[in-house]
Amino acid sequence: MGIGAAFQIGRSALAASQLGVQVASNNLANAATPGYTRQTMDLQSLPGDAATQSGQIGAGVRFNGVRRQIDPAIEARLNSSISDTAAASEVLRAFSGIETILNELTDLDLSSELGNFFTGWSEIANGTQAQAQVVEQGELLAGFIQRLRGEMASQRNELNSRLGSIVNDANETLDQIATLNEQITSSESGGAKNNPLRDQRDQLLRDLSATMEVTAIEQASGAIDVLVGSTPVVLGANNQGIELRDIPRGDRIESQIAIKATGQVLDISSGQVGGLIDSRDGTIDQTIDKIDDLASQLIFEINKLHSTGANANGLTSAQSQLQIFSTDQALALNDPLNQSLQALPFAPSNGGFLVRTTDAASGAVTNTRIDIDLDGINAAGAPGFADDTSINDIAADINAIQGLTATVGGDGKLSISASPGTSFTFGEDSSGVLAVLGINSYFSGTDATDIAVDDRLASDPLNLMTGRYEGDVFHENGTSLAIADLQDTGIDAFSGQTTGEFWRTAVQQISVRTGSARVLAESTALVSDSMMSQRLAMSGVDSDEEAINLLQFQKAYTGAARIIQTTNEMLDTLINLI
Repeated sequence: MGIGAAFQIGRSALAASQLGVQVASNNLANAATPGYTRQTMDLQSLPGDAATQSGQIGAGVRFNGVRRQIDPAIEARLNSSISDTAAASEVLRAFSGIETILNELTDLDLSSELGNFFTGWSEIANGTQAQAQVVEQGELLAGFIQRLRGEMASQRNELNSRLGSIVNDANETLDQIATLNEQITSSESGGAKNNPLRDQRDQLLRDLSATMEVTAIEQASGAIDVLVGSTPVVLGANNQGIELRDIPRGDRIESQIAIKATGQVLDISSGQVGGLIDSRDGTIDQTIDKIDDLASQLIFEINKLHSTGANANGLTSAQSQLQIFSTDQALALNDPLNQSLQALPFAPSNGGFLVRTTDAASGAVTNTRIDIDLDGINAAGAPGFADDTSINDIAADINAIQGLTATVGGDGKLSISASPGTSFTFGEDSSGVLAVLGINSYFSGTDATDIAVDDRLASDPLNLMTGRYEGDVFHENGTSLAIADLQDTGIDAFSGQTTGEFWRTAVQQISVRTGSARVLAESTALVSDSMMSQRLAMSGVDSDEEAINLLQFQKAYTGAARIIQTTNEMLDTLINLI
C-alpha cells in the first residue's frame, strides 16, 4: 500500500464525514417537521487491491446513499388506525348532537310534553280543565315534535354539508399525491430516492386516511397507486377524482361518494367519510324515523278516538283532511294502485263504523252502520280489490242516510253536511277509516313533519269531542277518558308498548349506543396513539442521538483531515530525501 492509497482513504473518510454531518444536521433541522422520516447514511468499506503479510487492507469508505428509517407495515397499520379513529370520532359527535337535541331527562323534553298532553285530557275528563287548554296543549305537543324533527333534519343537513367539504379536500389531496408521484418518478430516474418528496407523499396519505381508509401500492417507478377498497382512485400521475353525488330519497337527500371519471360508487366505511355516512344513514335517519313513527301513531290513535267522539251539540258538517286523487276515487282504499293512500304511515282495515243522526224537532235518533270491505277478496272469492270499498262507496253510503249529504269534491276531500234540524256523530269505527281520512279528527298531518291540531279545533275549541255515545247513552267525558287512558295503552304498531314506553326505549337505545361510541372512540384513539409511538420510535428524530452523531462525524472529519495532513508530510519527507 502506497502513500497514494493513504491519500485516497483520507479523502473518502473526509467526504463520508462531511456527508454524515449533513445528514445529522438535516435530521436535527426537521426534528419538529410533521411527517419527516429520520434519515441514515449508508456506508460501505472499500476493499483494497494490495495485501500485506497480515491480510488485506481496505481502500477507505464508500457512500451508498441516504435511507429513510421507515417500516411499511407500521405505516399501513398507522394509516388504518387513523381511519378508524376518525370514523369513531364522527359517530360519537353525531350521537352527542342527538342527545343534546333530545334533551331527555329534563323538563324540556318530548317525554314531558307527552305527559302534559295526556294529563290535560285526564283533567278535562275530571272537569278541572277547559277545552281551550286541551287544544293548546295539543298545539304545544305538535309544535315540539315538529321542532324536534326539524332540528334532527338540520343536523342531517349539516352532516351532508360537512361531507361535501371533506370530499372536496380529499380530492385536492389526491391531486397532490398524483403530482408528487410524477415528481418522484422523474427525480428518481437516476436511481437515488427522493426522500423529502416521499415524506410529503406519506404525510398526505396519513391526511387522506383520516378522510377515508385507503391502500397504497408502490410501483417499480416509485409512484404509488391509491385504492379505496378495491377501486383505484390514483394511478401514477393520474387522479380519477372523487365527488359527492346527491340522490333524492323522499324528503331526504342521500349523498354518495363516486369516482368522477367512471361514476362508480365507492363503499367507504371508515375515516371521516365513513363515520359521517354511518351517522347520517344510521343514527340520524333512525332517530328521525322514530320521531315520525311516534307522531304517526299518535295522530292515528288519537284521531280514532276523537273521530268517534261526540259533544252535546253534535256535528252539522264534516270534511276529510286526506285528499284523494281523482284517479284514485273509484279504487279501493287498500288497492296497491291507490297512490293517495300508499304513502300513508297508517291504513284502514276491514270493518265499519256507525253514523248516528238526530232530528232536533222530533228527537228521533237513527244509527246506520257503514260497512268497510277491505278484505282483498272479490265476489268470486278470489284475491282482488274490485269489490272492496272506495272513497266513492263511502260517500254513496253516507249520502243514502236520511238528512245527510256526502260528496267527494273537486279537491278530493269527502264532505258531509246535515239538513237543517239534523245533527250527526260517528261511533264504533272498527276499520279506522275515519282516522285515516281525517274526519272529525283532533290532529291533522301524517307524521312529525306536519303534525298539528285540526284547524276546526284551533279556531273554536268548543268543537272538541270530549264525550261519547255508548248505545244511546251519552257520556260527557267518554272520549276524554279514552284518550287519557291511551297513555297507558299498548299500541300494536309499537309491539304492545305505549307511546311513552316506545319513546323511552328509543332514547335509552341512543344513550347506550352513545356510550358504546364513546368507548370505541377512546379505544381507537389509544390504538392510533400506540401506532404513532411505534412510528416515532422507528422513524422519529431523537435530538440527543443526532447531536451525538454530529459530534462523532465532526471528530471523524477531524481525523480524516489529520490523515491527509500526515500523508502529505510523509510525501514531503520522501521528496526531500530524493
